[in-house]
Amino acid sequence: MAYAFIFFIVLLVDQGSKALAAALHFDNIQIIPGLIGFDFTYNPGIAYGSFGDAPWLQPTVIAVTCVAIVAFFVALIKVGKGRKCLRTGIVLIMVGAAGNLVDRLVEQQVRDFILVSVGNIGFLNFNCNVADIAITVGAVLFILALLFVDKDALFRFGKQKKKDEAALMEAVADLDERAAETDNDLGADTPADKKTE
Repeated sequence: MAYAFIFFIVLLVDQGSKALAAALHFDNIQIIPGLIGFDFTYNPGIAYGSFGDAPWLQPTVIAVTCVAIVAFFVALIKVGKGRKCLRTGIVLIMVGAAGNLVDRLVEQQVRDFILVSVGNIGFLNFNCNVADIAITVGAVLFILALLFVDKDALFRFGKQKKKDEAALMEAVADLDERAAETDNDLGADTPADKKTE
């Protein structure tokens, strides 16, 4: 339920902010000069407007996005409830994809209004939107969960890892003890013992 709430709130913020930026005609407004501002543009392509003129782009991106949203939804259902960081990352990726999908279905292009400009470094000068930010934050959470946060992460450090290892060792010792008790109980009245009597 909480993840559905996150999904719909972020989607509402994304679509609302895009509509507001279009209505107010944001045009090269500097928030932090030389770093961030507002500049409303339409992006018919993908990253940095690539392939904007290609007639195959919109149907392809729409199809791929729909498949990705369904795949992430299935992953969200299958991921254990205790893996909150991973599940939050999945939901943010889904809602970001859905936000830009709505634009492509309605406008045939994506509405961008957040201008990021870092010096003269080409790939650090771009326009984005709330959906793009959600995808980025979701991807970071997804990676962090798989590498560090989840209990079965690849690089699990600290006290929690030691606690998990101690609990595992305790469980193994308990199983060994139960197996030994079972062997003793079974070994008391075996047919082989009766024959030797």
